[in-house]
Parts: sequence; structure tokens; C-alpha cells
Amino acid sequence: MSQSPDAAASEALNAMEANVQSVVEQGRNAVSVLIDWIAEDTQAVTLALAITLSVAVVATLIKWGVSLIRQRSEQSSLAYVFLGAADRLSAMTFLVVGAVIGLGATGAPSQVIDATWYILGLILIIQITAIIRGLLVDLVQRRALKRSDTRSAVWNGIAIIKWAISTFIWSAALLLVLDNAGVDITALIAGLGVGGIAIGLAAQGLFSDLFAGVSILFDKPFQRDDFIEFGDFLGTVSKIGLKTTRLRSLSGEEVIIRNTNLLDETIRNYQRLEERRWRFRIGVIYQTGADKLAQIPDWIETIIDETEQVRFERAHFAGFGDSALEFEIVCHAQSMEYAVYMDVRHAVNLALVRKFAEEGVEFAYPTRTLMVARGDGSVVDPARAPSEPSEAGDEQ
Repeated sequence: MSQSPDAAASEALNAMEANVQSVVEQGRNAVSVLIDWIAEDTQAVTLALAITLSVAVVATLIKWGVSLIRQRSEQSSLAYVFLGAADRLSAMTFLVVGAVIGLGATGAPSQVIDATWYILGLILIIQITAIIRGLLVDLVQRRALKRSDTRSAVWNGIAIIKWAISTFIWSAALLLVLDNAGVDITALIAGLGVGGIAIGLAAQGLFSDLFAGVSILFDKPFQRDDFIEFGDFLGTVSKIGLKTTRLRSLSGEEVIIRNTNLLDETIRNYQRLEERRWRFRIGVIYQTGADKLAQIPDWIETIIDETEQVRFERAHFAGFGDSALEFEIVCHAQSMEYAVYMDVRHAVNLALVRKFAEEGVEFAYPTRTLMVARGDGSVVDPARAPSEPSEAGDEQ
């Protein structure tokens, strides 16, 4: 039969209490043996103490040397990140390592050596945890520094990442310490797992937005003051938060969008344009002669080349429309600013109108010719229709 949750918890607490009492008892025995050893063999104790202090001093000097080298490295370099591990080594670690070496070299009682090794194990768990946590945090900060971004939103994102890393790493360290103390951590891990799943399901929307915000801050699909298009919205990014992003629309209102929604859609970032491509068509009437049609692309190229901040790409007689002979033109406004783009269009269009008027070429517009038939079925020519009645009168 399976135990009830209360019985299992009570059994786990009793086992933990028994293990703690056993460790305390072993510690008392080790202290008692240490006192007797100090009283009986002063010379060995002095030698062990000297070895302990020597190891600690040498290790501290090495740490200082590594720290000086790290200070001369750039904060965004990998050397700075990995040399930081030396700064996180504590004097307590050096002393306990020295004690283990000293006690082993002088033939100290086995109970004292075992107790020292036990203490060293606990300290190394904490020390290694601190080093791993520091390395991960430094790597995150290094990425932020390489982006050369000092805005508060980015560092708020880093703070959340640091908190998540610290929580995970120190939780794992606590479990290792408890396991080292003889505590059965299986039930504890299961409980933490169930609790984590419950919290994750309850706050999955919040966590999704937070991680999306961190992704935006580091991946940078857009930045503050960028002009972007998202779905049906066009606007300038006014603020990037950890949960939402705010846009200032063209009509002036503020649009607030969840970060998760932003990452689920295609975003057009117009701020990163180096130039704006302009493709357009014009049409001339069908009565335009072939010689004029051949010259029109050259006129267009000359007009665009003479206009500032625009680059010509091509101009071609593209096809036959319902009411026009159509030309397709492609050029590039050499600025990301929308106002400059519209100035270029204004200048080119105005120059085209003037040039075509000068050359006697008419722009086409939708027209329809109505053909009228006589009673005998012959077609009346619209150009001659007004004169026909007068001719008939002359014949009479």
C-alpha cells in the first residue's frame, strides 16, 4: 500500500532529523579527537597549521595576480569572463584546502581528516555554484556590452535573467547539500516539480511575455524610435518593456502590444532602410509615334539622374494597356526618411509632366470610343460625322 502524503512527509522529516543528529554527533567526536591531538602532538599541529596558512597565502597571491590581469582585460572579452572565476574563490576555500593538505601530511587522526573533507565538500559545492552562476551572468552581460546598449530596459532584462539563473543554480546546490547530508531528496524534487508545473500553468501568459521581452531586448528586431509596421499598425516605437511594447501611431495615439504577439507576427522595420525602392508606371496615348516611344526611357533616366537623392535603376516600354502604352520605371530614394522619399517622387513626377509637355507627348487616361452605325450597317467615322449633313444638303 502506498503511504499518504502526510505520512511520507513525516517520514522524510524524521529521516532528516536523524541524519542531522548523526552529523552533529560525528562533528562532536571530531572536535574531541582534535583537542586531544592538539594536546598530545603540538609539533604536528604546528606543522599542519603552517601548511594550511602557506597554502592559503599562496592561493591568495595567485588570486590577486589573476585579478590584476582581469582588470586589464576588456569587459566584453571572454578572458574577462573566465578570469572572473578567480575573484569568486573565497579565503575560506583556501583555508579548508590547506587544512586538508596539512592534516594529511602530518598524520592527523582519521576522524579529524574525515570531518575536514566533509566540510570541504560542502564548501566546494557552494563555491562551484557561485562560480558557475557568475560565469553565466557574466556571459549575459558580455552579450549586452557587445551590443553597446546602456538603456535601462536591457539591464532590467539582464536582472530577470540573473534572478532566474541564481534561483536555478542555488536550488540545485541546496539539493546537493541535502543529499550530501544524507537526506532523501526524491520526494522534495517531486514536490518542487509539481509546484513548478502548477505555477508555470497559472502564469504561462506572463512568463511568455517576459521571455518574449527579453528576446526582443537581446535579438533587437527593432529598437526605440524605430518606425515599424506590425499587422495593421504603423508607428514609432516609444518604449520596449518586459511585458509590452508601445508604439506611437501616425495619428498620434499610443498602441500597446504584448511582446508575445509581436514575435508571432511579421515585423517590417523601416528604420533600417538604406534607401527606398520606388516602382511606378506611366502611360502615353496610342497615337504616340514609335520614335517618341523609343526616346521616353532616355528622358526618364535623364530626369532621375538630375534629381538629388535618387538613383536610377531602369525604365522600359512594358506593355499595351487598355487605354495606354505603358512604361515601367524603377528608382531608389537614397534616404530612409519618408519625407525625403516623397520629395523625390514630387520632383520626378513634376519633371516628367514638364518634359512630356515640352515634347508634345500626352499622358493617357481611361477613354472609350463610341462607334455609330448607319441603317445599312456601315460605320460612321466619328471624325467625319459632323460634316455629313452639310454634304447631303449640297447634293440636294
